[in-house]
Amino acid sequence: MCGRFDTSHLMWADIQRHLSGFGLPLRKTNLDIVTNDDVRPTTEQLTVRIEGDELAAERMRWGLVPFWLNGKPPTDTEKGKGDGFKLTTFNCKTENFTEADARPSATFKGPFERRRCIIPASGWFEWTGPEGKKTKHRFARADGEPLWFAGMWDRCVTPDAGEVTSFTILTGPSAGWLAEFHRRAPVILEEPEWPVWMDPAADARPLLKAVRPERFEFSTVETPNA
Repeated sequence: MCGRFDTSHLMWADIQRHLSGFGLPLRKTNLDIVTNDDVRPTTEQLTVRIEGDELAAERMRWGLVPFWLNGKPPTDTEKGKGDGFKLTTFNCKTENFTEADARPSATFKGPFERRRCIIPASGWFEWTGPEGKKTKHRFARADGEPLWFAGMWDRCVTPDAGEVTSFTILTGPSAGWLAEFHRRAPVILEEPEWPVWMDPAADARPLLKAVRPERFEFSTVETPNA
């Protein structure tokens, strides 16, 4: 899975350098890069998508809030009232789209077909060990470059937060040495794969099957609150 990630080393210069090879002008909306070594679901993070003849870079809520929530609150209006959105959607399993008999839910079907994006990060985290004594591990690209998660996004209008744009990160079965830390891993794309992933007319399913663990390295994070 991918429940925490790291943006502490992200810089606009690096992001723009990578995106400049895409061949489309970059439009930035509501952007301040706030670096964070402990990014958690429900926070707003940078996403990139194709919109018309531009690349649109926009901060969105991590944890997909589907279009069909229109008119309903994303969180309970009062503690215990139970009227908010309850699904856990910060990750989406690749099997929803890669298995022969896959039947993705309405939450993810439309975003996969029409609203795919990428999310830059410095690394992601996993924990191992028993409860109370867990060890935190950080995973990053071995070449030191930013990594780019495969994501999907959606938009809805809520009575308390107004228009909400949000995203989820795709995860699939882990492979190689990564499987020693967790049975699942985020889908991380290479730059030549971005046009296929973000083009709704393209078949992006093959991109969801290649973990390629040789691209990454890990380190143990010293923290008393892992």
